[in-house]
Amino acid sequence: MSKRMISAKNHDTRSLPADDRSVSSKTFDMDVPRATGLGRRRRQKVVGRALECLRGWVTFGVTNSTREVVACLLFAVLWAGVAAPGLADDRNIPDATARETEETELAASVAVAEVDSKAAEEDATEEDEDDDAPIQPVESIGPGKKPPESLQPLIELAEEAKKKFETEVDGYTCLLVKRETIDGKLESTKYIRLKIRERRFDGKNLLRPQCIYGKFLKPKSVAGRELLYVENERDGDVLVRRGGTRLPNLTLEIDPDGRLAKQESNHSIVQTGIRPMIEQILDRLRSQIDPENVKIRFYADAKVDGRPCQHIEVRQIEQRPHSTYQVAKVYVDEELKLPVFFSSYAWPDEPEAQPVLQEQYAITQIKLNPKLTDLDFDRTNPEYKFRNEDESTE
Repeated sequence: MSKRMISAKNHDTRSLPADDRSVSSKTFDMDVPRATGLGRRRRQKVVGRALECLRGWVTFGVTNSTREVVACLLFAVLWAGVAAPGLADDRNIPDATARETEETELAASVAVAEVDSKAAEEDATEEDEDDDAPIQPVESIGPGKKPPESLQPLIELAEEAKKKFETEVDGYTCLLVKRETIDGKLESTKYIRLKIRERRFDGKNLLRPQCIYGKFLKPKSVAGRELLYVENERDGDVLVRRGGTRLPNLTLEIDPDGRLAKQESNHSIVQTGIRPMIEQILDRLRSQIDPENVKIRFYADAKVDGRPCQHIEVRQIEQRPHSTYQVAKVYVDEELKLPVFFSSYAWPDEPEAQPVLQEQYAITQIKLNPKLTDLDFDRTNPEYKFRNEDESTE
């Protein structure tokens, strides 16, 4: 690992990840007239934000060309003179939590995720009106099946899915649509295109390591971000190209379980995808639910991304000391026999209040066993934009 990368790892900086607060595209319209009466404190605040970008380069130990530095300084001047009216006052930045609806009846459809990668990347250059839209499978609830009298049938269903996945799936591509509550704040919905190759063993010997590549499509604040993880490479670190609207080409190696990585996700990239979802469901069914304190519901005619699914809801009746959530919802694809949607809701602070969304994941556009090669998990892939190790930064 280069000294530059080591320096980047050992610094804690707030310039990564990107500020999630979206700013209207009108803010950057160069025809906007300069506001009269713009105070000194406002200008200082705006210029300070631009200078923070420069400090980010220094913090990460990245040497940049004169052209990049001049461009950033020019941007700071333009920002202070033109865009400051919309940015200097934090009250102009919408609060995502203020726009949330009741989380038990989510309003948006996962059908939004049906856009392909190129179209999504083009959309990311514009203001994303649905950045804060929760994920919602298309539900048409019928009478449903008679629910089981115990958790055992659900455990068996998850075990069958795990066995199928381990024996029949070598790899897959998909679109992950996720939303999580992190440090008490419900984050924006994120769209990530994934390529995953599963590890394989010969007895105790590792024949093929786990490999994961991900590219963020939306929202604009992280669009273009790339992640690359190959088991036993880079000392277990994840290669990250920052993407977004600030320092998009910044490339770092970070600990997948470190504080920097956990600022934007409740789970490590190593725990991304279908197999970790199955394992999480099994763990909750086996160890986190009292069989005597649960109500199970089955719903008919449920769909995720237009595909028929079996919808199962597990609701704990009384809050116990070890129970971290009140409601969990799972959708199992009828054809694939694999879970493609999972959400959990925490106990509310008030007894009569609705459960609070903790995390929600939809896995759509699944292609099982595509022809993935080593190049799909190589930083030098010409389709990827990671800064190469031997690439000069002078």
